[in-house]
Amino acid sequence: MSAGRARVWSGREWIEAPVASMTGESLVVPNIAAIVLWDDAGSAILLQRRDKPEVVRGLLEIPTGRWRAGETPAQALRREVAEETGLEVLSIAGEGRRSEVHPHWPVWAASPAAVVVGAEGAYPALLVTFVCVAPGEPRALPGETADPRWYSRDQVLALLRTEPRSFTAVAYAALASWLGI
Repeated sequence: MSAGRARVWSGREWIEAPVASMTGESLVVPNIAAIVLWDDAGSAILLQRRDKPEVVRGLLEIPTGRWRAGETPAQALRREVAEETGLEVLSIAGEGRRSEVHPHWPVWAASPAAVVVGAEGAYPALLVTFVCVAPGEPRALPGETADPRWYSRDQVLALLRTEPRSFTAVAYAALASWLGI
């Protein structure tokens, strides 16, 4: 596997970015994303700001990261939420289970939402998005995330409607779809 370069929409502008490739073909690396709730009732939603030196720095986002080989969906989600926020995931909606039809194959069935960004560009990204519960006081991960905090559902809805460009494209798509706007 090697890295190539592709034209990618950042949410603000087109940029040239490195992309994974194999035999000259750009690859889509699956990512995992979390809509993190304080409780089962969804009384608060976690948002954080991007803190990487990229064009999306400072935009609101949800915990998101690369899905590592060998991880189940739940393991990947729990790891990403813990890495970016310090929170422990208590439950995951649609978590899924290992296939009972082929118990010897590592096949998992889950009920996530899929968000695809950059489909019109050279490098689309697939985010497998789950809703989870992880109460507590989030902490930032400098160089990755900043200002993680809880917002009420009404606050998130208002921000999505009045300030959509304050979100990363992925966070906007996932939250707008989940909240039905």
